[in-house]
Amino acid sequence: MNTFHRLLIGESSGILSIYGHSGTGKSELLMHYRLKARDKGVPFYLVNAQFTKADPSSFLQALLEQMGPPSPSVSPLEAIRMHMQHLEKKGIHFVIAIDSYEHYEKLDEWFRQSFLPSLPSSIIFIFCGRNPLNTYWKSSIWHPFIQTIELQALTYEQFNATIETSTEAQLKKIWHCSKGNPFAISHLIYSSNKEGKLDDRLVQATYQNIVREWLREVTNDRMLPYIEAASFGVQIHQEKIEAILTNTLSRKEFEQLISYSFVEETETGWKLHPLFHHALKMDLIKRKPTYYHELWKRALMYCRTYMEQHDHVIKTNDINEFFYLLKERMVQSSPFNNENISMYSMASAHAEDWTEIQPFLMKDKEYFREGENSYLSLEALKEIGLRYVKLLRNEAGKVRGMAVMIPIQSSTLELLKTNPVTKSYFYNLSSFEEKRVRKAKLPCGWVIRYLNIIDKNKKEELYALLYHLLPLVLTEGILVASTPVAYYQSLLERFRFKEIPEASHNDYGSHIRSKTYELDLKNNRLPQYLDTFAQAIGVTLNSTPLDRFQFTPREKEVATLVIQGKSNATIANELSLTEITVKKHLTRIYAKLDIKNRTELTKIILGGRVN
Repeated sequence: MNTFHRLLIGESSGILSIYGHSGTGKSELLMHYRLKARDKGVPFYLVNAQFTKADPSSFLQALLEQMGPPSPSVSPLEAIRMHMQHLEKKGIHFVIAIDSYEHYEKLDEWFRQSFLPSLPSSIIFIFCGRNPLNTYWKSSIWHPFIQTIELQALTYEQFNATIETSTEAQLKKIWHCSKGNPFAISHLIYSSNKEGKLDDRLVQATYQNIVREWLREVTNDRMLPYIEAASFGVQIHQEKIEAILTNTLSRKEFEQLISYSFVEETETGWKLHPLFHHALKMDLIKRKPTYYHELWKRALMYCRTYMEQHDHVIKTNDINEFFYLLKERMVQSSPFNNENISMYSMASAHAEDWTEIQPFLMKDKEYFREGENSYLSLEALKEIGLRYVKLLRNEAGKVRGMAVMIPIQSSTLELLKTNPVTKSYFYNLSSFEEKRVRKAKLPCGWVIRYLNIIDKNKKEELYALLYHLLPLVLTEGILVASTPVAYYQSLLERFRFKEIPEASHNDYGSHIRSKTYELDLKNNRLPQYLDTFAQAIGVTLNSTPLDRFQFTPREKEVATLVIQGKSNATIANELSLTEITVKKHLTRIYAKLDIKNRTELTKIILGGRVN
């Protein structure tokens, strides 16, 4: 209100841009401004763009109707100008506000070049909509006079301070379901007070209202399938939408899609606003469950096929997309489906997080007090580097878990070979593996050195910790983890880690036998691991290129490298085989497909035909 107050008393320039997602209280703020202006004796003219046509004459007519009877002898624009000049002569400020300005955006040029220049200097003009004023305003003569206010979702602290509900559990559910959006919060509170409870039926009704409200800015029904397809996965990519819908999306249509206010731009692309994303998905599951499942499977297959392309280097975002799509099935198949793992996020620690890190280190030291230097210390973390310390936070931003990763590369090998916990594995590396690591300037794998949560009774948070950690460390290399805690061991086994018996140790104490686990993803095994992991939670991926053939796992590895154009010698080196063995595998592959050479193999696997 301070910004608007300064405008009213003439202390500041006269154009105010207010923007925010649907439900953040833009229209409510305009009503407060209107009351504030009335208290000051300032006329406040408000036009809602939703209810007038997007053309100058309709806008002027709607504005003029609030100023009194128009004169038949002059044009609407001239009548408005005369009315305002009359107010200005009396020394009266006045306000013109446009609500839902996104419906008027095609009038931008008219407002900048025709309407605003015709108004007196004493005017206060408010543009209120879902989007900020575009770049043309920034390069215009009006830019120095524009002040901007962005309305955002409430933080948990703001929500907790202003909302009172019957139980703490109900409060948390409202916060989680609303993502802090004021419109969703008010709807959930109203519904729960009316019904005396907040059940899934009322939450679903709220989501339907959110989807209906946010989609009001979509005037072309042709865009709806594209918006629905954008809800599968984290990032929005044109080719992914095309793969999900099995049709072409024009560049113009994609640009229209990413222009909506519920689409946010990120460093790696675009994504849907979290609340709209979740609400749209829940609404789609309820209305069209079969259609939803079909699109979900296509999205999953797109990610899987994308990662298998021979010219593509798998990145964290790609794996994260795959795990995101599997998330629902992972939660359903886990013993902790009472919590939604999407409530949590993970990011690297920073210097200001030391106070959050210390409780974990004290807990580690207390638990393993008999081990000699096996627990983590502040000095050890500083040596490893804070970027390798990952903190798990809940929706309120509170740290709930911590993981520490050590990269496996030439600069860390001696540390890994001599330090407790890791030495049992790395001291016994084969000469071939040690040579490979010594050559690695960049990580060729990771050690999960530490994994823990604040509350040991909330094992679902440990599940969320590992779920969020894995996409960060799954690479074309190895993952190593060692723990004496039985529950942690079972969790690693659940994520398909293999125990290495010869690397077990007693570094945490003479009476504590710790197991060491490895996940070997070298030699293009990552896609195969993701397939196996998906199958373990009940998702079968039947349509990858190699699944059509009766190949053994080793034959799949050989065939994959063949279609990447690699020679027998290269394949032998990557798979740690002899060239003779590679040739034997190829002979069996050719026999199964009744073909004669590598060219025919590539054509068949990639979908071509052999004459």
